Amino acid sequence: MIVEPTFGYWKSIDIIDRIDKPIIITMKEPWAILKPKISNIPSQVIFNSSMDTKYLEELYFSLRKTIDDSETIIGIGGGTSCDTAKYLSWKSHDQDDIHINLILIPSIISVDAFLCSSIAIRKKNKVNYIGESEPNEIIIDFELIKKAPKYLNRAGVSDTISITSALGDWKIAHEEKDEKLDKRVFDQAKSIAENLMKAREDIQYINDNGIKALVNGFYNEVKLCEEWGNSRPEEGSEHFLAYCIESITKKHYIHGQIIGLNILISLYLQEQYAEFSLEKIHRFFNDIKLDINPKSMNLSNEVLKKAIKKVKNYVMKENLMYSVYNSSKLDLDKNIRNLMRFIKSI
Repeated sequence: MIVEPTFGYWKSIDIIDRIDKPIIITMKEPWAILKPKISNIPSQVIFNSSMDTKYLEELYFSLRKTIDDSETIIGIGGGTSCDTAKYLSWKSHDQDDIHINLILIPSIISVDAFLCSSIAIRKKNKVNYIGESEPNEIIIDFELIKKAPKYLNRAGVSDTISITSALGDWKIAHEEKDEKLDKRVFDQAKSIAENLMKAREDIQYINDNGIKALVNGFYNEVKLCEEWGNSRPEEGSEHFLAYCIESITKKHYIHGQIIGLNILISLYLQEQYAEFSLEKIHRFFNDIKLDINPKSMNLSNEVLKKAIKKVKNYVMKENLMYSVYNSSKLDLDKNIRNLMRFIKSI
C-alpha cells in the first residue's frame, strides 16, 4: 500500500536526529547539506551510484552485521539512493528475516521511485523490478529539495504527464486487442494530468506549491496504478522508446527529459487516438521550462532514427504492453522522414 508523504521544512534533520544508529544511503550532494546540521552520528553512511544486481548483493553482505545492529535504514537522495535503501530493507527481510524500518527522504523529485514499493535494479544494463519494500515514512523536505537544480526537479513532471500518451496507447489496445478499458480509471488518470498542468507556474519556479503539485501528482498516479493492478494508466510507448534507446546506447539519460521528448513522439504517432493535444503538452513543457530537445541530452538523430526503426520489434521481444508501436496501422518505415522532421522542430 502506497505511503502518503509528509511535508515539512528541514524535517529531514529532525528525522535523522531522533533515530538511534541509522544506516544512511545517500549521495554526496544532499549529505554535504545535511551533515553539518545534524547532531546524531549514523552507524554507517553509504554513497551508492550503482543499481547493478551483483553490486547490490555484495553491498548487502558487507552490511549484514550493521543492519542487524540497527533499527532503521534512511534513503536520502534521488532514485538510486531510495531504491538502494528499499533493496537493503527487502533483502534483510527476505533473506535473513530481519525487520528493519525504512524511511525515504528524496532530495530531488525527478522520478517517482520514492513512492513505488517495487525496487528497480539493473541486470546486464536492463531495468528489472524485484521484490517490494514499503517505507514506514516518506518525508518531503521543502528546503532540501530546493537545493537541487531546478531543471532536474522540473523533469519529475514527466513521470506523471506520461499519462497523456499512455491513455492513447490504452485506447489503441482496447480497439485493436480488446484490452479492458475502465472508464473510471481512465478519467481519473486524465484528471491527474490535467490538475498537474494547472500548477505550471509553480512547477517552473519549484516553490512550495510546485513541489507539492509534483509530489501529489506522483502520489495520485502511483496510487491509481496500484489500485488498477499495473502501470497501464501511466506508462506506455513513451517509456518503451526510452528503454529501446538505452538498450542501443547503454547510457542513462535524465529520465524526465527523455520521457518528455518521447511523450510528444507518441502523441504525434497516435494521431486520432491521442487523448491529449500534442500542441497542448508541448506548450506545457515550454511553460515550465523543461528542456526536451535531443541535443540537450546528447541524443543524436542517428540514434533516434535507429531506435524508432527498432522499437516495434523491441516491444514485442520484451513483451511490453500493447501500444502504438504494436499497431498494424503504424508504418514507421513510411513515416520516419516526417517523424524525424517533427523531432527536429521540437
